[in-house]
Amino acid sequence: MNAQDAQTAQSEEAEAFDAAAAWDEFEQLLRAKYAYIERDDIDVEAQFARSRALVPGLEDEDDLRRLLHRTALTFMDPHLIVGPFADDDYAIVMTAADVDMRFRNGKAMVIDVRRGSPAFEAGIRPGDELIEIDGESPDTAARLPFGGVLPDPSAAQLDYGLTLAANGRRGPPRNMVVAGQGEPARAVRLQSTRDYARSLSDRPLVALEFVGADSDVAVLRPLNSLGNNDTIAAFDRALAQAIETEPRAVILDMRETPSGGNTEVARSIIGHFVAEPKPYQMHRIPAFEREFTVPRQFVEYVMPREPRFAGRVYVLHGRWTGSMGEGIVIGMDAATDAVTIGSNMGDLLGGLWNFDLEHSNGRVDLGGETLLHIDGTPREDYVAQMPIEPASTAADGSDPAITAALRHLKGQ
Repeated sequence: MNAQDAQTAQSEEAEAFDAAAAWDEFEQLLRAKYAYIERDDIDVEAQFARSRALVPGLEDEDDLRRLLHRTALTFMDPHLIVGPFADDDYAIVMTAADVDMRFRNGKAMVIDVRRGSPAFEAGIRPGDELIEIDGESPDTAARLPFGGVLPDPSAAQLDYGLTLAANGRRGPPRNMVVAGQGEPARAVRLQSTRDYARSLSDRPLVALEFVGADSDVAVLRPLNSLGNNDTIAAFDRALAQAIETEPRAVILDMRETPSGGNTEVARSIIGHFVAEPKPYQMHRIPAFEREFTVPRQFVEYVMPREPRFAGRVYVLHGRWTGSMGEGIVIGMDAATDAVTIGSNMGDLLGGLWNFDLEHSNGRVDLGGETLLHIDGTPREDYVAQMPIEPASTAADGSDPAITAALRHLKGQ
């Protein structure tokens, strides 16, 4: 290619990139399809205005992608995602995450730790304080995920940014300084959470174990497999094996389902614990009302499945219970007599819809359906019958949710 041809190609590429049109496409998509655009925890109009004002300074599609990506993060919704991703993007929470963080009295505190994760193996525990994250103070690190689109984050956005920062960027490892309770600060280097998440791909779909003093309580644990329809048969087999032992109770452990899944798998699991058709989840689709002024709302039912377990059931959940995992928790609460035990869940908002962006070669995932408990409670606001925090790892490294279930069963 000669110099003139190269100059022509560059000119055509510059003409093809229309940042204003690309931003408008993204903004109008959210206004039309995102079920959670109306909210009272952030000023959506102010955020759109801030991001829109940065558009004229963008030089290429990569700059635009970063602007869209960072704007999406301000909504604090792990289901609102703009791709494709770069290695220096922050890892998606909670799928690729192993610590849950929050500012308390100005300190960056560990709230929960994913069991078996790099952070867990490094001895990081709830109640520890992060002193430094990749060379930055926690307050500075918590602002970095938003870049220039959010100069003054709210307290909730700072907590979200802190969790993103502590879980690191997609590619590189993480370097942190951690102070345990009553212990001196120590440096910790952890593998990237993306690499950790990839390392989990060869696990079984459903794990079965027995706990309790007499090993007579069956624990069934889907291992981030709710999007794989083979999980239906795997759960059937695991439950049948558990029932053969005549357990005192079954614990349905949903604390390792951060990536969500589909309703076929969810309904198949819940169906083992009902004797008749039962409502388990309510859907509302705001996009129809916005476009046609006609609301659409419906209740989804679960049907009985064999083998059926009619005994005592506990459902465990926590920060790594995401999307369809959250749906199973509220469904078990609505359709069965199960006792739910856990903390706030992943808060992946709504039923996921996917869109390609014509003007930027990007892709957007967003919650297009508002999902609710059949009593009308938004799924993200659900509170366990037995609330606990942390729900995955106690300060001493033990399992607080299993402990709570066994203690409750003993009392019964």
